[in-house]
Amino acid sequence: MKYDDSTPQTLGTAAILALSQGLPNFIGHPVAAVLSYLAGNRVFSPTFRAISLNQWVAHDGKLSARQLRQAIRKVYQNQGKALYDFYHNLDRPDEIRKFVRLTPEFEKMMHECMFSKSKQGTLMLMPHLSGFNLSGLYLAHLGFKFLTLAIPNPNKGYAWQNKLRNDRGMEVVPLSMEAMQQARQRLQSGGTVATGIDRPIDQSDQQPQFFGRKAALPVAYVRLALKTNARVFVLGFETLADSTIVVDVSPQVEFEHREDTHDELVFNAEKVLKIAEQFIRLDPSQWMMFLPVWPEAKNEVPKI
Repeated sequence: MKYDDSTPQTLGTAAILALSQGLPNFIGHPVAAVLSYLAGNRVFSPTFRAISLNQWVAHDGKLSARQLRQAIRKVYQNQGKALYDFYHNLDRPDEIRKFVRLTPEFEKMMHECMFSKSKQGTLMLMPHLSGFNLSGLYLAHLGFKFLTLAIPNPNKGYAWQNKLRNDRGMEVVPLSMEAMQQARQRLQSGGTVATGIDRPIDQSDQQPQFFGRKAALPVAYVRLALKTNARVFVLGFETLADSTIVVDVSPQVEFEHREDTHDELVFNAEKVLKIAEQFIRLDPSQWMMFLPVWPEAKNEVPKI
C-alpha cells in the first residue's frame, strides 16, 4: 500500500503552508479545514473510502450513514487544523509552548530517557494521532532527542515534511533496513526511538487483533525491542477543544518471549495495539490513518 500525491496530506500541504505563515489562528483554522476537506472529500477516492472504513470500525460499527459522514468530515477538519498549527508555528517556539502539555507520566519517562545513566534504550510506539507534529517540535525544543522511523519510500510531500521536521531539531528517517539498523544501535546504546504502529502493510504472516479484528499491521518493533532489551511505551496525543495537545504515555509494556516466533510477535503486538485503541477512542476523529486497516470489512460500511 502506497501513498501518492492525491492523498490529503500532500494535496493541501503547499496551500496550507502558504496561508499559515500570515493568517492568524481565528482565520487560518477554518480556512485550513476547508482546504483539507475540499482536497480530500471525493466520495469515490481511495482515501475517502479508507477514512470511512477506519472510522466505521473505530466507532465499533455503530454509526449511521449520516453520523459516519460527519465523522469523516471531522477527520478532514482536524487534519487541516493540525497542518495549519504545525506550519504556522514552525519557527514560533513560544507559541508551541502554549499548545502542548505533558502529563506527569510522560514527563517522568522523558526525564529518564534524557538523564538516566542506564544503558537500557526506550522504544516509543504510537498511533497516527493529529497532535504528533506539533508535539514533536515542542519536545525537540525541550532537548528530548529521539530517532523517529517514518513512512518508507516517502513521496515528495512527505519528504518535504520530514525535511521541515529535521531542520528544526527533530530526527526523522524513512523506514528501511538501514534505518532499522540505526534504530537497533540507538537502543543498544541507551537511546530513544519512536515509530508508528497502525499503518497497514502489503503482506504479513502476522495479523494481530486491532479493535477486535485481525489487521495486517507491522510487528517488527516487537523483535526490535526484544533483541535490544528496550523499554516499551505507547504514546497518545489528545487534542482538546481549546487546541491544547496533551501528550500522554502508557505504563511500560512488558514484552514476553515465546517459543513460537509467530505467537511471540502477535501476542506482544496485541498488547501495544490494545493500548493504542484506548488513545484513539478518546477522539477517533483525531486518528489520521488514510489507508484501509481492515479492507475485508468494506462491505459493512454504510453507503454515503
